[in-house]
Amino acid sequence: MSYLIFAILAQFLNSIAVTIDKFLLTKTIPDPLIYIFYFSLISLTVLLAIPFLHFPPVLVFILSSVSTLTWTAGAYLMFKALKSGQVQRVIPLIGALTPIFLLFLTAGHHPLKGQQIMAVAILIAGLILLTLENLKGQFNKSELLLEIIAALFFAVSYYLLSLSFEKQDYFTVLVWSRPILIPLGIVMLMIPTLRKKITSFIALTFSSQPITGSTNNKWPSILAFIAGQISAAASELLLLFSISLANPAIVNSLQGIKYVFLLVFSLILGKKFPTVFQNNFHGMYGLSQILGVVLIGIGLYILAMAV
Repeated sequence: MSYLIFAILAQFLNSIAVTIDKFLLTKTIPDPLIYIFYFSLISLTVLLAIPFLHFPPVLVFILSSVSTLTWTAGAYLMFKALKSGQVQRVIPLIGALTPIFLLFLTAGHHPLKGQQIMAVAILIAGLILLTLENLKGQFNKSELLLEIIAALFFAVSYYLLSLSFEKQDYFTVLVWSRPILIPLGIVMLMIPTLRKKITSFIALTFSSQPITGSTNNKWPSILAFIAGQISAAASELLLLFSISLANPAIVNSLQGIKYVFLLVFSLILGKKFPTVFQNNFHGMYGLSQILGVVLIGIGLYILAMAV
């Protein structure tokens, strides 16, 4: 079964989730930890399938559980960087670094073939071109550090999952990778400052007051939050399924497609929300975007031929 269509659809859904996340983190939701808590809560719904599955070998359970924890840490750092940085810079930079880290992690275990190496190199080059101009502007070392560590955590998470998928089927690994989120959620609720942030958000959600504290209706923000969480969850399921079918480094090299979608969304939404989605498509910036998209198209074609 080809992983390509699932990976592309995963990137599309993830671009929707990231666009919503950036807007809410800038305008509505005060702390990325709220995102982590509720995303983990939604992820636990897969535990309903436990009665229909066998318990995996202990090694698989440990690998998949550690994978979930490292992915969650990476997501928190990504949201942290996303709250202060530009979506056009944060996501592509993490997207470019993750497959590079994965190439090193999987080098001795999942060696790439000739066409695959060429395709991954072209896709990463396209992603770098798409990212290059966005490295300018309000950019600091702490944001860069968050993005590097987030990418490393994501890479380790996907690598551990790929090892688990070699020993067990997709659904068994997926479901048994989630119980670790229960103690994580309990720990978050036990910390007074985190519990206050989480419960305050719940209280505001079900109160008659707007989430932002303004006179605006809160329901658009609530619906956007729900839509973003569903898109993110569906994206992650598809991405993990793609990783179960192919080398995780190849799957993650397709991150550039997500940026193409983000570029389109930023161009559309930047007119209405210029402080949230900054995008000036002209001059060298516009040229680098076009070249980046062309390279991603070429890389996709080569990957499709190599499948």
